Amino acid sequence: MNPLMSPTAAATASPSTGLSDQVYVGRQPIFDRQRRTVAYQLLHRSGPDDDAGPLATRELVEHALLQWGLDQLLGGVPGHITVDASFLSSGLHLTLPADRVVLGFANDVDVEGAQKFAAIDARLAGFRVAIDDVLGRDHLPRPELLRLADILKVDIAGVPDDLLPRALDALRTQAPHATLMAEHVDELAQYRRCVDLGFDLFVGSFFEKAEVLSRASRSVSSTAAIALLMEVQRRDVSLPRLQELVEADPTLAFRMLAVVNSSAVGLAARVESVYHALVLLGVERVRQLATLVTMANRSRGNEEVLLLAATRAGMAKSLIDDPELSNAAYTAALISVLDVLFQVPMEELLAELPLADVVKDGLLDGTGPIGELLQAIDAYERVDLPLLDALRPGELARFIRVYREAAVSAQQLRSQLLSVAS
Repeated sequence: MNPLMSPTAAATASPSTGLSDQVYVGRQPIFDRQRRTVAYQLLHRSGPDDDAGPLATRELVEHALLQWGLDQLLGGVPGHITVDASFLSSGLHLTLPADRVVLGFANDVDVEGAQKFAAIDARLAGFRVAIDDVLGRDHLPRPELLRLADILKVDIAGVPDDLLPRALDALRTQAPHATLMAEHVDELAQYRRCVDLGFDLFVGSFFEKAEVLSRASRSVSSTAAIALLMEVQRRDVSLPRLQELVEADPTLAFRMLAVVNSSAVGLAARVESVYHALVLLGVERVRQLATLVTMANRSRGNEEVLLLAATRAGMAKSLIDDPELSNAAYTAALISVLDVLFQVPMEELLAELPLADVVKDGLLDGTGPIGELLQAIDAYERVDLPLLDALRPGELARFIRVYREAAVSAQQLRSQLLSVAS
């Protein structure tokens, strides 16, 4: 067992069972006037019998990107994904490939207010935009929203037959270049009428009902995770190399942006891309976040170990005597639980990670300034006050204060990390 792992934390840590949860995605084909499949709608599903489900864009995108992969889900045609205001404002849509995905704006997207610039940025990034349920709103969408639209989705079941032609004329006047898509086309007669009314795209049970796809949730293997940790710990890693690493792993890109765009990280502005995040955070902060995100992905069902790591890291950074070692102390404390998370001896892990000797010595032997600090933190965790006083005389009050601050920050970060790792 890792000598720095406290008895309480070690008792809560358990090996991975190897069992995976099932994840689900709804998929419904979109047809053209020749009844050819030209796209798919991807739908959030929480289970095999869930016909509607709440709008959960983040989970849908995670499943589509990380569990299946868009190539397998879409087979070469575009995918339509409805994004709500929160998801659009977060900038997480930028983890999606603009040439493969049509962004559907949900009813709560306000392009006149909070989401105005996010919506414009989405268009500038190359995304095509669809407006959902354009005739099912309290009023016709504003011209500013319609001008953003490439596709206007009309729920024909929600509009009286006698009002539909006039409503479509109003849409065409305000958005003459947008493609009209008929939803809930459930009968042959409806399809024929929609063709006569000028719709170009169709979706509904007349063609094919939405299917619910399921598979066992993929987890990041120890080998892959350790390989990533090796790369981000290299002293000579550069911003372009970090960008390449992060963007090559959809899991990391998605979750990194989710964490960065949270209050737990403390940035004043929303980041809009991986590179933007790297520039704002800097190499060292990205290195720490990448380590945390990778650990969070391994800690499902074992969340207290992640909390312990984040708390230790915060304490170590505050308590190290040499400011030049603050980042090294943070890293050492953070990865002091890796052997528990990965079920790999610490010696083997450190043999693969390109860490500075002061970090390795501190973790393996408890020697050097970092090793002595980690021993003191461990003594505090175990309430071994004589040992703490021997290692850091007269500093109990300081440890209590630093622990409280680190624990609050760690809890906030833990919640955010686990929300994007679930």
